[in-house]
Amino acid sequence: MKLNKKVLLIGGTSGIGKALLERMLEDNKVEQIFATYHRRQPITNHPYTEDPDVKEPDTKATNAGTENTDTKDKVVWVTMDVTSEPSIKQAIDAIGNQAEHIDWIINAVGLLHNESHQPEKAVRQLDPDFFIENMRVNALPSLLIAKHIKPLLQARLKSSRPSETDPAIYATISARVGSISDNRLGGWYSYRMSKAALNMGMKTLAIEWQRSLKNICVAVMQPGTVDTPLSKPFQANVPDEKLFQPQQCADSLLTVLSQLTAEDTGCFVDWAGKPIDW
Repeated sequence: MKLNKKVLLIGGTSGIGKALLERMLEDNKVEQIFATYHRRQPITNHPYTEDPDVKEPDTKATNAGTENTDTKDKVVWVTMDVTSEPSIKQAIDAIGNQAEHIDWIINAVGLLHNESHQPEKAVRQLDPDFFIENMRVNALPSLLIAKHIKPLLQARLKSSRPSETDPAIYATISARVGSISDNRLGGWYSYRMSKAALNMGMKTLAIEWQRSLKNICVAVMQPGTVDTPLSKPFQANVPDEKLFQPQQCADSLLTVLSQLTAEDTGCFVDWAGKPIDW
């Protein structure tokens, strides 16, 4: 990972996203993190994040190439509703007013269940509205973000000499249950299908961007079963050694991301960097 990296983290308020944020705050190679939230701007439980009233993204960004002595200044909170294209565009426009380019994008937003619906055990439980909501949260946002973030990735090529061993990264958190070939248990129609759609979208994006963007890696990542509110109702049968803490997961994902090259674009890998069949 090169120095002075600028990162856009979609969903930095809880679970895996929050753990990624905290780990990147400690990384001196990361210069600035634009982290998104939906409704309420969070207070990050981190020793360097002291001010609950972090300014909205009209604050002046840190100049590229300078060293951050105050780590809390690395975070700029940006409001974004990932199900709304106008909200996505507005957030990315605000980021573009502060940052000349973006090096990494990580989308950590996902939906598995809500207050009224759990993953389906049988097709008779399929609810059209819940199915569409899974698609709106899990499948569509990564493509809408890609649609509007591309100029900031193109600007990266102009700001630094391209290197295949240090590519721009566009990664999204998916799930092994989105693998069609790995589906042996059935169930979870809405979640499985939305993650399979996400995987296809990212693979297609990787092919397109190979033609129009040099030196970028589009990656789909499976984090394992992580002790977060998303997985909490389904942890009873998970062995202790296979239930990861968010910080452990974040360390693993960031290690894998830092090792990706441009030749890896279009990959679907797990938390250890091992390929997963589509």
